[in-house]
Amino acid sequence: MKTPYDAALRVRQRELDEVSSAIRSEAGVLGAVESERAQVLAALRREADLAAADLTLVSPGWQRRMRGERQALSARQVELEARIAALRTVATDAYGVLRGIENAADDYRAEAARSEAAAEQSASDDLSAAAFLRTLRAQRGDAR
Repeated sequence: MKTPYDAALRVRQRELDEVSSAIRSEAGVLGAVESERAQVLAALRREADLAAADLTLVSPGWQRRMRGERQALSARQVELEARIAALRTVATDAYGVLRGIENAADDYRAEAARSEAAAEQSASDDLSAAAFLRTLRAQRGDAR
């Protein structure tokens, strides 16, 4: 059964789908940043191990660059986590509104069904009353 809420339901469902897609996309980027950050940390550890073994291999410039890259990746990770949290909040709100509209549509359908059932019952009562009156008149007419 169509309801006045169907268009709003479709719009909200599309919004929720878009937010979910954005969350998945941002989570993928976050995963890539976390992987890259882990690679930088591993490279720093390998370099530190090599430098500890042979002091002639120490490369302070490279270490500074890698530390800077690690800090940039950490900042990007924090930014992405904040964006994902904000998108999740939007998704939660959109889902709440969607559920509210769905409940209103369900209530509309239930009210329409109740009205239809009441109309059917009323028609049935009218037919029964008319049949009863015909029977009663027929009995009175026969009795006179």
